[in-house]
Amino acid sequence: MDTTTMLDMCKLANIQKGKRVTILGAGIAGLVAAYELERLGHEVDIMEGSPRVGGRVWTHRFGNSPDAPYAELGAMRIPSEHQHTLHYVNELGLADKLCKFVTVFEEQNAFMNIEGNVFRMKDAPRLLQERYQGIFTDTRYSEKTRLFAAWLKTIVNTISPGNLRESLDSDLKSHLMDELERLDLEPYFSEDGETIDLQAFIKDHPSFRARCSKALDMFLSDILVETSHDLLQLKGGMDQLIQRLVASIKAPIQCNQKIVAMRVRPDHVELDYLENGQLHTRRCDYVLCTIPFSVMRKMELSGFDSRKLESIHNTIYCPATKVAFHTQQAFWEKQGIKGGASFSGDGVRQTYYPSVKFNPEAGSTMLASYTIGDDALRLGMMSEQQRHGYVKNVVSKVHPEIQTPGMVLDVASIAWGNYEWSAGGCTVHWSDDMSDESNHTISYLEAARPQKTLFFAGEHCSKYPAWLQGSIESALEAVYDIVSHQPTKKATTNKRVTRKTHGKILRTNQRQQAYQVA
Repeated sequence: MDTTTMLDMCKLANIQKGKRVTILGAGIAGLVAAYELERLGHEVDIMEGSPRVGGRVWTHRFGNSPDAPYAELGAMRIPSEHQHTLHYVNELGLADKLCKFVTVFEEQNAFMNIEGNVFRMKDAPRLLQERYQGIFTDTRYSEKTRLFAAWLKTIVNTISPGNLRESLDSDLKSHLMDELERLDLEPYFSEDGETIDLQAFIKDHPSFRARCSKALDMFLSDILVETSHDLLQLKGGMDQLIQRLVASIKAPIQCNQKIVAMRVRPDHVELDYLENGQLHTRRCDYVLCTIPFSVMRKMELSGFDSRKLESIHNTIYCPATKVAFHTQQAFWEKQGIKGGASFSGDGVRQTYYPSVKFNPEAGSTMLASYTIGDDALRLGMMSEQQRHGYVKNVVSKVHPEIQTPGMVLDVASIAWGNYEWSAGGCTVHWSDDMSDESNHTISYLEAARPQKTLFFAGEHCSKYPAWLQGSIESALEAVYDIVSHQPTKKATTNKRVTRKTHGKILRTNQRQQAYQVA
């Protein structure tokens, strides 16, 4: 459902004006919900535990001038098919800031470091044969099959966490090579026959994904998005979306209010929170909680049913760590690199280059390391000084220029897995235990299921984990549920009126049935 249709349905459901809604969390989900609830005539206030707004949208600026170079420590790209996100980009007057995000494998002059062998992306086919001798010496398979498998392995190794890299190795050895051999791979190679179009291959052959391990199958969806040629970014920083939302909201946003307890009552929610070292209690008619479950599970919770508590405590979060360098100059441009990413190897994984131009006098930036999973965990366990030194040392094997005195002017990093207000980079719907194929559906439906007048939103409540799209869509769903909610004592009377005059509101009942089935 597109954004406009969903909001029109909210207006139809807006039977009771003037509800008072307390929103927990000033990330993209909380801000979008506040924006729409106010437009629908409701009173909103926002409580944020941290000292800042934006959640996991975090643009770090290396300087105070308007044209200072910046790096995205959080969300950094928008898939062109994510229409909810683009709706707000347009609505808030940022459409002219949209530009292409050059992603991994798009820049052929970028580098790969595989076990100490550094080479250009465009030279990969020749060197892959040396790297994956186990694949290339297996003469049971055609040369095309072996090269395709080598590229698949390289793509997965570049993006995925360690457990999924091992999963692909196992799948290739046991049956995926046989599966590739029986397929016509010719259409998915480039004209020179040396690179592959994984997007088209996966789209045309869903049976291949079905034969992967369940976790790898689900992660391939993320890989397809991350390697898409249709990714966008906001020139000037993703935090512009946050700033425009904040400026458009009348509601007060109170930072440094840490929620420590939630008590769900039949017709209200009680919140305990700390502010300036003092414990306070609030009674709220309606609450929309966008706090990650990784943080909620540390709170005192009462009045929640067992299924909800299980969801809160068992939702899987994946760590993510980013390290950005402010450099004296964009030295990589002299090597023909205009964006995209290199595979720097070891525990650093991906190194991204800006595909927007900065004022040369202010220098440039590179996202020196972007890791998830076990690699992110290892970096996150280091002190900032150790982390920055480690990343600089590893990246210098690809770019020795950064060891030049004065080349790295400043460093910024975030280990989202250790960050108090997220305790994780994002939720994942793939894991080591994927024995139940319905886990993906159950996880986000259950995460979104309300508890009386306590509602939920955020990327963990969505079928788009880790993306702004998921946070926004779940916020719109929650807004719909809140505005159409009837107080318990009037439920029987109003249910009949609602069914007769506002048939579309039955959608909420259908969602509740889906939760019960799940």
